Amino acid sequence: MTVTVKPLKDGFGAEIAGIDLSRPVGGEDRDAVYGAFLDHHLIIIRGQALSAEQVTAAARIFGDKLEPHLFEHFHHPDTPLIMVLSNRVEDGKPKGMADAGSFWHTDVSYKPNPAKATMLYALEVPDDGGDTLFCNLTAAYEALPEAMKSRLDGLRAVHDYAYLPRDVFTSGKVTPPPDCSQPLIRTHPETGLKAIYISPAYIVRIEGLADDDSEALKKEIYDHCLHDRFRMRFKWRTGDVVAWDNAALMHSATTKELDPAKPRTLWRATISGGPVF
Repeated sequence: MTVTVKPLKDGFGAEIAGIDLSRPVGGEDRDAVYGAFLDHHLIIIRGQALSAEQVTAAARIFGDKLEPHLFEHFHHPDTPLIMVLSNRVEDGKPKGMADAGSFWHTDVSYKPNPAKATMLYALEVPDDGGDTLFCNLTAAYEALPEAMKSRLDGLRAVHDYAYLPRDVFTSGKVTPPPDCSQPLIRTHPETGLKAIYISPAYIVRIEGLADDDSEALKKEIYDHCLHDRFRMRFKWRTGDVVAWDNAALMHSATTKELDPAKPRTLWRATISGGPVF
């Protein structure tokens, strides 16, 4: 086995070395990558040079089934299983989605079977700006007082992709899926660890509570989870591959703050998951 795993200093995440994702990954190397993904919630593999086919093959390390993004107009020209994130404009048209979610969210939480994992591959990134923020919802749960754990246990929230208004929804270009209900506390299907399962950009309300009480509890949860001790900022390098566990983390892009003159292009693959418990 050639893979080495080096945990980051921020309390979660690990950098993996000794692997070339342009070649098939199997055996102990594949097990090591997936084990690090489960143990550290987020993994970084530097210095890759990948085709679209190699990106989808690498994404399958984290799950057999990949799913296309709802925004078909930003699919990669070679495969709908990759979404292009880019602020470049070519021939007067955007090359990809310029702002891939500059708000805190958990990918595809608005579907009954949300994304298990997300993987991004950086083709070009600026020297400054375009970072991605991550929040450790497993650590946030573990730090809750026992009384709050008991209070949240059994509560459910309604997730709606169109909760934050977007032009593609209001124009009818994209039809969002129906909203769905998810538990506020979820148990990881493989590690058994519990996490606060929130997606501030998509949670409309907490079921069974009056509107004012729902908003107050949402704010209390968000304020707790977004404390600095549960957060990290990831600075991209060209050739980076980053994959994270959506059962343990939420994230936010910072692309709204990025100078449009600074090119940033990433490819995104989404690994399908199962129902949340």
